[in-house]
Amino acid sequence: MTTVPVGDLERWGRALLEAGGLEPAAAGTVAETLVDASLRGVDSHGVARIPVYVERLRAAALNRRPRPSVLRRDGGVALVDGDQGPGQVAGVFATDLSVELAREHGVGVVSVRRSAHYGAAAYYSRRAAAAGLVAVSLTNSEPLVVPYGGTARALGTNPISLAAPTTTGIFDLDMATSQVAINRILNAREEGRAIPEGWGVDTGGQTTTDPAEVYAGVPLGGYKGYVLAVMVEVLCGVLAGAGITHGIGDLYGGGTEPQDVGHFHLAIDPERTVGRDRFTAMLDGLLAELAAAPVAPGHDEVLRPGDPEQRTRAVRERDGVPLAPGLAASLRALSDELGVAVP
Repeated sequence: MTTVPVGDLERWGRALLEAGGLEPAAAGTVAETLVDASLRGVDSHGVARIPVYVERLRAAALNRRPRPSVLRRDGGVALVDGDQGPGQVAGVFATDLSVELAREHGVGVVSVRRSAHYGAAAYYSRRAAAAGLVAVSLTNSEPLVVPYGGTARALGTNPISLAAPTTTGIFDLDMATSQVAINRILNAREEGRAIPEGWGVDTGGQTTTDPAEVYAGVPLGGYKGYVLAVMVEVLCGVLAGAGITHGIGDLYGGGTEPQDVGHFHLAIDPERTVGRDRFTAMLDGLLAELAAAPVAPGHDEVLRPGDPEQRTRAVRERDGVPLAPGLAASLRALSDELGVAVP
């Protein structure tokens, strides 16, 4: 593994995105979100995505100077146009708008269309939670997952994220509605390692441990993950008037067509219900009760959602972010091509 200090990694990522054509402010936003995911150990949504972003920037499949805008605003509800730029730019814009609406109305609901891949959903819900709000962030994506009982791709990994303030920090959860995020399979393919059985299926619908043979991911927990993915598709695609299923556009296909990804951002002010102090105290109690549950054989402790990511962040902030050999080589090659200094 190559280990890169956090600050160096963010500067490197930003420089690569700028060299790929993205304007500085947007490059800074995207680099920050990707490094945040890498810090949390969500490497599938971290700096590993820089090469494909640069590829799409150079092919004009991503707007290099995005200007998200509010198309409609009515009370606590708004619709945002992502201007076909990186999803991170639209995601931050929409999150901040949901916070503004929640402060004014008690709740803010922001739908986004004409956006693109926005990375890890938790970045946005945690951003709103840092403002003292309970937040949900969802996104759809191009169809890379078979529906329950089917063999053809139909839905994206369609993640669900929730975050909320505690008395000492932020509680968050972030999960794909597929068994794993497709990027984890792609990373394994690039690194030449096998994947666990049950992560993906081949063209015949049979499970495979060879990432090169994976045609599609599978729903988390069978029909339950499938139903959750449909819920996300409705809230992100249908509600926003964004792309759905095969109308979203392909991130990895190497084409020049922009995507039409939809996002959903919800922010709720707990002061309007039980009050912020009582909310954080009750959430602390819930998390403490879960952690204190008796430990089952074969386990060391009862983890709460977000515990692994918080622990990984603490280690990586101190020691740096490890890059797998294939990723390190890919970023160095891209740096050589674009004339960017390697830290």
